[in-house]
Amino acid sequence: MNAGAKKINQQAVRMAATTLILAEGSTTTLDVKIHLRKRGYQAYQSDVSDLLFAVAQGENWAMNDNGTYRVYYFPNLTALPNYRLNLPKNNSRIF
Repeated sequence: MNAGAKKINQQAVRMAATTLILAEGSTTTLDVKIHLRKRGYQAYQSDVSDLLFAVAQGENWAMNDNGTYRVYYFPNLTALPNYRLNLPKNNSRIF
């Protein structure tokens, strides 16, 4: 590992995981570790795992533990109310 590598922290892990979830739909600690290492961080699997678990709990992300590894993803959002149902009959703008 590079002696001048940046140390990981919760913010770096959150940003890496968010980027990967947005790009791929989900992520794992291995994916986050690789992502961080490519960006010059000193990232070890156990540290990434601990930090990502804390981030996921704090952000209310969904997690699936398949016994081998954890897969993290954003929770499903509930649908917004359909405001079109309340449109005036003359189709005038609401806003």
